[in-house]
Amino acid sequence: MERVNVEQEAGVASMLKKLSVLWKSRAAVNQEPLDYSSLTFDPSKQDFCVSLLPFRDHPAWLDAPEELKSRCLSYAWGIYNLKTIYIECNVVTPACEDIIKTPPISNNRVLLQDVMSEALLDEALHTRMSMLACNYIYDMRGIPPLDFADFNLVQWRNNVLSTCNAEWERRLTRFAIACASETLITDYLKTLAEDSSIQRVCHEVTKTHAMDEWSHSSVFSFVATDIVQGLSSNEREYLRSVILQTVQMFANNELGAWATVFSMVNFPRARDILHDTGDSNEINVYTDSVESLIDRVGLARSGQIHSLVASAHIKHEGKGVRI
Repeated sequence: MERVNVEQEAGVASMLKKLSVLWKSRAAVNQEPLDYSSLTFDPSKQDFCVSLLPFRDHPAWLDAPEELKSRCLSYAWGIYNLKTIYIECNVVTPACEDIIKTPPISNNRVLLQDVMSEALLDEALHTRMSMLACNYIYDMRGIPPLDFADFNLVQWRNNVLSTCNAEWERRLTRFAIACASETLITDYLKTLAEDSSIQRVCHEVTKTHAMDEWSHSSVFSFVATDIVQGLSSNEREYLRSVILQTVQMFANNELGAWATVFSMVNFPRARDILHDTGDSNEINVYTDSVESLIDRVGLARSGQIHSLVASAHIKHEGKGVRI
C-alpha cells in the first residue's frame, strides 16, 4: 500500500525515537527489581480499592462482615493480576510479535520493530510482577489462590479472531485490541497507582506498572498512526470498529471471576449481588480515552465516536463482564 504522508511518517519516527530513549532510562525492566521482602506487610490495610468493585454499593456487600470483605479485596487483587497476566500474554504479546516478525511496509520499519521489542520486554516483566504480587498476597493472607481463566476480553478476542476471513483482518484485530487495551489500562491503573491507603506492595506494583503503561499508550498510538497511513479505507474502517468494540469488553465487570470468589469464601447473598450487578459496566469512564486514541491515529469521523461506542455497548450488552 502506498505511503501518502511523508511529513507525518517523519513525525512518528521522531516521537518513536524519543520514546525509545525514555524507555532505556525509565522502563521498569531497566531498573532494579522491586524487592517485596523490603516492603512491610500491614494486615490492617486493604489489598485493593473498594471504589473499583462493581458491587461496592450493594446492600449485601455493605452488610457483610468486615473480615469477609477484606478477604474478598485480597481476591480482587488476585482477579486484577490474573486478568493482567492474561491480557499481557494473550492480547498484547501477540500484537508485539506481529510487528517484530513481519513489520508493515514503512520507512519506520526498524523503529517499529525496536519499540515493539521494548514493549515485549516490558510485558514479560509485568507478567512476572503480577504473578509474584498475586502470590505474595495469597501467602501473607494465608488464603488459597484463585484459579480462573475465562476473562471476557480474552474470550471475546478469540471469538472475533475465529470469525475473521482473511489474514489482514486477523492481524488488524490483534493490533486493534492490544492498542485499545494499552490505552484503556492507564485509566484503570491510575486509581490503584495513586491510592497509598492500600497495601504498600499493591500500591508499588501498580505504580510501576502504570509508569510503563503510560509510555506504552504513546508507543502504540504512534505505531498505530504509522500503520494507518498504509491502510485502505476498508482496512481503516475495520481497525476503527474493533478499537471501539474493545472499549465495552475492557470495561467488563468479570462477574464470572467474582462468582468463583464468592463460592470460595461462602459470601452471603452472593447470587443477589451477581444478579443485581449484572454485566453492565461503566463504559463512560473509558470513552474519552478511546476518542483521543481514534483521533490521534487518524481514524476519527467527526461527531460519530460517542454514538459508535454506545452502539458497541448495546450490541454486546449482556455478553460480557469492571475489575
